Amino acid sequence: MVKQLLHPPGLDACLYPTADNRHDKVVITLSGSEGGVQHAKKMARFRQSQGIPALALGYFKTPHTVAELKDVPLETVQLAADWLRKQGYQHLALEGLSKGAEYALACAVAFPEISCVIAKAPTWYYAEGLSGEQPNGCSSWSWGGRSLPYTPYQMRRVPVARLWLQAGEFSVLAANTDLPVKPDSVIPAEKIRGPVLLLCSAADTVWPAWQSGKNLRHRLEASAFAYPFQLKTYQQMSHIMLEKANCLTRLIFKSERRYPDICAAERADMAQLTRHWLETVWQPQT
Repeated sequence: MVKQLLHPPGLDACLYPTADNRHDKVVITLSGSEGGVQHAKKMARFRQSQGIPALALGYFKTPHTVAELKDVPLETVQLAADWLRKQGYQHLALEGLSKGAEYALACAVAFPEISCVIAKAPTWYYAEGLSGEQPNGCSSWSWGGRSLPYTPYQMRRVPVARLWLQAGEFSVLAANTDLPVKPDSVIPAEKIRGPVLLLCSAADTVWPAWQSGKNLRHRLEASAFAYPFQLKTYQQMSHIMLEKANCLTRLIFKSERRYPDICAAERADMAQLTRHWLETVWQPQT
């Protein structure tokens, strides 16, 4: 597995080029609210295995980024994009999982150089930030030194352990469902300048990503969005929408334990769909 570690100022990232040194397209991968870059690396390695170069990018809880999910600057992606262009990469896509999907959508709205988005288990609005597992009273994101508008949590102290015991799996749906979404926090996805693929699961126990996917799709439809877009909803896969999930996923989520074969088939389908999207649907202008 070929990789190149890089630590330019303000970035913690790992580049996974392809064996044929492909430079026409590159995907920046973004993991979720756990922070760091571990899951982003898994995502980038998978893209590399498909013949698509990828950059795993940490955007918080890394040595050169903020410590908490609080006013995370969108400019981190812009810095990564600038660096990739200097390396000769021509066209940039973002692939985000969970909170990383929200961040990917925000960055694609802000930066015209992003010409494709894959959002896995997205939200349809900018949510309040988190310190650990608890709301922190701040926006998750900032741009140009200013906080983006956000929808706050109603549950000010999320009893994660109690909810887990009650549900018999990791579940914080109670904290993320039926929130009064502030209109100015709704993601203006119609401003994205390229294809948008929305992936979610009806079995998601973290937040109702399936409803967010519908809301985002409706917004794109209502705006007569000029680029291809698609919403794909799986039935049993958990919130951890990685093409290669480990055994820990089964320990945490009921649907993964009860329906391992279905989850495996859904992940295989997702792998094919995302590759098709990146190779065929995404046709950026040169």
